[in-house]
Amino acid sequence: MRKNDNSDLLTMLDVSPKSIIAVVGCGGKTSLIELIATEKISKCTSAKVLISPTTKILPMTLNNTTLGDTQKSCNEHEAKPGIQCLGIKNKKSGKLEALPEKILADIVLKYDIALLEADGSRQLQCKGWLENEPVIPQYCTHTLGVLTINPIGKPTTKKTVHNLPEFLTLTGLHENDIITEKALEKMVTCSQGMFKNSVGDMYLIINQVEAESDSQKAEAFLKSIKAKYPNRFKNMIYGSIRGNSWKKL
Repeated sequence: MRKNDNSDLLTMLDVSPKSIIAVVGCGGKTSLIELIATEKISKCTSAKVLISPTTKILPMTLNNTTLGDTQKSCNEHEAKPGIQCLGIKNKKSGKLEALPEKILADIVLKYDIALLEADGSRQLQCKGWLENEPVIPQYCTHTLGVLTINPIGKPTTKKTVHNLPEFLTLTGLHENDIITEKALEKMVTCSQGMFKNSVGDMYLIINQVEAESDSQKAEAFLKSIKAKYPNRFKNMIYGSIRGNSWKKL
């Protein structure tokens, strides 16, 4: 996307004081969380920003970030200006796992913004959801769904899709079929898809839109969804986390 396309992502996402944001999907969840957190701090250095998983997340290494990775440290934490990343570290995987539900529900209230990674895709670009996924707390104000259009034209295999059997059931494809725009649309819009269990306002975000040709494809994809589901999403956005360049449909 062209440099002058850059717009304020926080405004597009209607981020306000006491927003509690669940991020789901595949194609940049953790990077999007990092971007929102750093953007908020850049606009307000006194802001208190929480990052925490409801499933699993890699510990954040952002500047101005305090890490709590044990039950004890999270219980004893004090919300303070900057970014705090809280969870319980799994020593084997190195990832932070979810805090007990009641503890997380109490902690989020202490922050200006809470960003919850509520889904996992093992860094693959498509996914089918298990019965208990995504894990979105009922007190969330936003559900952000992230995807990329890059899988279009690729085969449905375990190298491209997380939870392949569920994805095939969701989309009607067979293993080794080519992933189509229609399949991605089903992944986003079906009742058992990306926004299953969503809470609060829903936002659809296409990431990894780097070139003008990508921009045209992303815009056409979102327009098609909007025409079929005109009132489903609060905002539909496409752009690049890497370039921090965004457009709202």
